[in-house]
Amino acid sequence: MSARTGDATGRLVVDVYRVTTVGVTVWMVRPGDAGDLERSGAPRILEGKGRRASGPGRGRGAMTRLMIAGREAIGKRALHGGLLGPLLGGIYLGHGRVEAVAHAALRLRAAGVPTPDVIAAGWRPIVGPFYALAILTEMVPDAMSLQECLLASPPTPGRRRALLRAAGETVRAMHGAGFRHADLNLANLVVERGPGSPRIHVIDLDGGRFATGTRDRTAAGNLRRLVRSWEKFIEPRVSGGLRDLVAFLRGYTADPAQRRRLVEALIRHRARLWARRVAWRRRS
Repeated sequence: MSARTGDATGRLVVDVYRVTTVGVTVWMVRPGDAGDLERSGAPRILEGKGRRASGPGRGRGAMTRLMIAGREAIGKRALHGGLLGPLLGGIYLGHGRVEAVAHAALRLRAAGVPTPDVIAAGWRPIVGPFYALAILTEMVPDAMSLQECLLASPPTPGRRRALLRAAGETVRAMHGAGFRHADLNLANLVVERGPGSPRIHVIDLDGGRFATGTRDRTAAGNLRRLVRSWEKFIEPRVSGGLRDLVAFLRGYTADPAQRRRLVEALIRHRARLWARRVAWRRRS
């Protein structure tokens, strides 16, 4: 059985995944990696309730490092956040969410958006139509989330703004491809560290969608969510103010008029966060 994806014009391209069973788990996997899936230990990610990540900037599910067909990979269990987290944990209705993530990654990569290749998407039946879900992605070389990068060893102002501009370029490419992220925050932008200009990948595509008809509104919502992430975790430790915001927007748009409108809109949004800002500072 194969899973298909389409290019930007909607035409079917190639068969990319096939479905295979490993014990009680089912995986949508690239054919060349199917034989190594069980040996890698990937099915164990779907055991139990799933471990949550510890520390800021690491998302919800704990990461498991694997080797699959000679490639380093990251395995993560899908876990609910927010109010549903304590109630549902890692239980999902159906397994379409992880299939959608694999297809979204294919489509974004085809459009030139930096995002890790999805090696496999897996699920384990729990009861009736409910499943535990997991995603295996290639490991970004020497990677650290943008949030961790800014907190663990704070870069110089020049380096910080270079990172923010690169982040703006990645978000611009993602929005240009029509994709709207469900939880765009600093933890879901991953820095591929190395010589030269920084390269930033977007991760955790779960729940995102390709927009039709409401592009500006949903894209603006992504940017507001990213600003909230900055205000919550970075602003107490870094005082970059307007220059940091402009650095990001220089990567996001080359249109000065659009950049000016976005600066004004996001400054207004930051001002409305004052009550949350007080609560965040008290907790930290």
